[in-house]
Amino acid sequence: MAMLFTILCGATALGLGYFINYFARGHFVQSTEAVLDSEIRYLQTLPPSQVFPRNNGRLYLPLDERGTLPGDIEPEISILREGIVVFVNPQDERRYAAKVHEFPGGRNILVAYDITDIVHDFRFMQWIGIASIIFVMLVVFVSYVISVFVVSGTNKIANTAREIMDTGDLTRRIDIGSHWDDLGNMTTVLNTLLSRIEQLMTGVRQVSDNIAHDLRTPLTRLRQKIEDAGGERREELLKEADHLLSTFNALLRISRIETEKQRSRFRKIDLCDVTQDVVDFYEPLAEEKNITLHVSLENMEMEGDRDLLFQAFANILDNALKYTPEGGTIRVKLAFKDTGRHFSVTDSGPGVADKDLEKIFERFYRTEESRSTAGTGLGLSLVAAVMDLHHGQVRAENTAEGFRIITIL
Repeated sequence: MAMLFTILCGATALGLGYFINYFARGHFVQSTEAVLDSEIRYLQTLPPSQVFPRNNGRLYLPLDERGTLPGDIEPEISILREGIVVFVNPQDERRYAAKVHEFPGGRNILVAYDITDIVHDFRFMQWIGIASIIFVMLVVFVSYVISVFVVSGTNKIANTAREIMDTGDLTRRIDIGSHWDDLGNMTTVLNTLLSRIEQLMTGVRQVSDNIAHDLRTPLTRLRQKIEDAGGERREELLKEADHLLSTFNALLRISRIETEKQRSRFRKIDLCDVTQDVVDFYEPLAEEKNITLHVSLENMEMEGDRDLLFQAFANILDNALKYTPEGGTIRVKLAFKDTGRHFSVTDSGPGVADKDLEKIFERFYRTEESRSTAGTGLGLSLVAAVMDLHHGQVRAENTAEGFRIITIL
């Protein structure tokens, strides 16, 4: 865009300079011709026998039969326009515009008009026009350089911010190219803001990790004591302890994915194999509930973390099996479309209210209908975190076939 506006402004300046010069020259030629025609009309009013008067700034030079000036006058002649010549009179070193007119009696007279001062003023205007064009082009060039500087600095800030979001590395800072301009000031403020955010996130992460670890250890001991103690409510207490442990483990896993965003385990993987492993893992549970699985998979590869994608796909299929009634149907589909690699699971369950479709990927969110069902409310939150790590998307929708969750990679 900076280059485009530079070209447009430059072309406008050149065009304006050309038209100013064109119209100024046209005005100069027309005014000169008008003066010469007026002088000729004046001479025509004089009697033939009268000698042409000597006016200041005028020359009336008779031409011989060959149309040349008499005597030793040999001026350097140039053409101003058709019928008008310009020459420098060697006798007075003045510049004249002249026109030849044939008077009655066969006399040819070169009527000349002193244009020395006018030519001087015209050339002065030309130089002012050229200087103005050069000045405008200089302003355009400086504006282009400034725009490139501003755009490059803005893009540097945006690219660094994008890298921080992609990697989760809050230790990154924006390079400060200069301290004298507004971009340098903004960069300094943003680096201070990043430092503050890093401190806050580190504190939150440490508190969360400490709470999770500190609570997980006594919960593990409590579970062990319940298992050793026995009693009538032993199984119920063990189930509650396992539920708490799985909740803390899921929270730690989601937090690690969202804050660290490490891609060191990214490899080229076959999504078809990952999906097939997920289907094979849950197929016995589907048979136990008499649920029919329709699987349609296309071969495709991508760069990603196989274990995390397996966990995300497994959570989606587990969610579908949990809410699909016995004798229902689940359709698992992996296909490549224009928007990317689509993994979808469609179940014949009751679905989700439209107002809850965007909320089901939030942590601990559970619809009123699912609160009586076992679960932590973190399964789909982990799916969203994994999709975000792979720069993908996840959405839920109610269709004519049933409730569907789609991931796009």
